[in-house]
This record gives sequence, C-alpha cells and structure tokens, in this order.
Amino acid sequence: MPTGRIKYYNFDKGFGFIAQDSSDADVFLHSSAIKHPEYEELRVGQRVKYSVIEGEKGLVAQNVEVLLTPTERRWLRQGKAIIPRGYGGFPGQNQDQFSSDEAVDAKNKEKDKSEPVRKHHPRDTSAAPEKQASNPRTQPRTTKNIAETDETTVEEKSSKQLSFGDLYILKQINFETSMFFALYGATQIPATVLEMTLSSLTLNNNGTEQQIPKTDVKYCYKDIDAEKLQAAIEVDEDVKAQQLTQLRDDAQACELDTEAVGQARKNGSAIKITLREGEVFRGTVDWVCPYEIKLILENGAKVVIFRHAVYSLSVD
Repeated sequence: MPTGRIKYYNFDKGFGFIAQDSSDADVFLHSSAIKHPEYEELRVGQRVKYSVIEGEKGLVAQNVEVLLTPTERRWLRQGKAIIPRGYGGFPGQNQDQFSSDEAVDAKNKEKDKSEPVRKHHPRDTSAAPEKQASNPRTQPRTTKNIAETDETTVEEKSSKQLSFGDLYILKQINFETSMFFALYGATQIPATVLEMTLSSLTLNNNGTEQQIPKTDVKYCYKDIDAEKLQAAIEVDEDVKAQQLTQLRDDAQACELDTEAVGQARKNGSAIKITLREGEVFRGTVDWVCPYEIKLILENGAKVVIFRHAVYSLSVD
C-alpha cells in the first residue's frame, strides 16, 4: 500500500488531503475512509498508508490506516486514548533559538492554540513552568492543577511544558529513527526510542527494551550521522585524565552562558564543547534549550548534547 503524510485535515468537516511519498499528486481523504476510529484527530504531518481509487475529481484514499508509533500501539492495546500530535508552544524560548525549518514548525503549531480543545487533547494548563534550579534535569517541571510523577510520559503532558529537546526526541519516536546514545564509560547504544519521561528514555536495543536515566546520556545522534560524527570527535586528554563521571543529582552543573550561545547561533559562530569524559565537539548551534544543545559539526554531522554532560563551552 502507498504511504504518505497528512497535508491538510479539517476535523469539523471531516476531510483533508494526503501528500504521497511516491508522487506529487495529492490524494483526497474523507473521515469515513479512516480505519482507526480511536485516532479521531488527524494532524498535519501524521504518517498514513492507504489504497487509492480514481474519483470524479481526482485521486481518493480508501482504507486509510494511521501509522502508529510503538508507544501509541501499546496505548491502544491498553485501551488508552491516543493523544494527537501537533504540540505547540515553547515556554521561555525565543524564536531565534530554533533552526529555520523548526521555527516554521513552531509557528504553525502556535496556530493550533486557537482551535477548540477536543476529546483527545491534553488538558489546557496555562500556568508557566516553575523556574529551574541549577541542575534542571533533576527538578520536576510542574504546572498548576497537574500532579506529575517520574513515570508520566512526556506525551501525556501539556504542550506548554515541552522543551525543544523533548520535541526532538518525540519526533524520533514518531519516525522510529535509528539512533546512537553515548553513555559514560565509552558505551554506545544503538537503539530506537520507545518512550520518554522527564528523567528517562526507554530504548529498543535490538529487540530488548532498556530504560536509561537521562543523566547517564552524554549525547545522541542519528544512525545516518554515525560515521561522520565519529570522525569529527576530538579528545581533550587532560579532561579525560580526570576520569569524571556523571553528575550526582545534587551536584552543580557546568555554568553555560546561554545568552552567548544564543548569540553564536544568530551569528553562525562556531562553538567548542568539551564533555566530562574529554570528548570535544566543534560546530554551529542548530538550537538550544534548557537541557540540550544541538550542534551541526564542521563536517555536517548533527549531534544533540545533554547539558549535564558538558565540562566546558567556548565560543570561537
């Protein structure tokens, strides 16, 4: 069956269009052709597979099946409602912190705020997240009238609580992206991400589920960037000789000049990041948020660095 993405969908009128992966011709979609009634609210960008017939005015989709992520499939088996994609709002973030295509996504998602809240939407919580402590990864991000636990998945939270790093990981969950996660002790885990909580990642490592605390992760990158990234890594032997490990929950994280990093992104200036085990990355900032920094390295490879793993950062 052909596959594609939802290009447009009007929930109230029950129709939209699919942009096909294999053709430039859009396919008309009516809500009656959707095979998953549990997933009532399609969103722009949602992946689907379908069959096609020739209608009076063009191509028409039939037997449309929403391509669910592993997490969503598990929710269906458990009888849980599926939260539609289309998160919007980046609290405390400046639009200039995002890369150009991601800024467009953010702007588009901002429009969703004006839409009425429907059945599967996360409940609206307008309060801003509390001010983060010096080691924000270990602090719960709370919002008025929402009781949170460490086991609460990020998908179950209000979009107003998601950092841009959270949204990056959610995107990889949706696309089931093959990735590598670098842990302390020179460990590299090849995996796809199944689920994310505020403090951990659930990975599928060759068919085995493995829950990893985020504080154990130094950086992550996509499989397609593996060869170029490994070629780009330098090592600071003096830092490596200190044999530093991950920060304790009560430890002070490396102080980063967020304003300088943001300015470097605007100017396209290169930065140098040295990690606690001595790895050195040089590149330009794609985006930055309270917990992660995404770099485009000098050879084009992309890496997301967890800020709690940073030993030092300097702007060239």
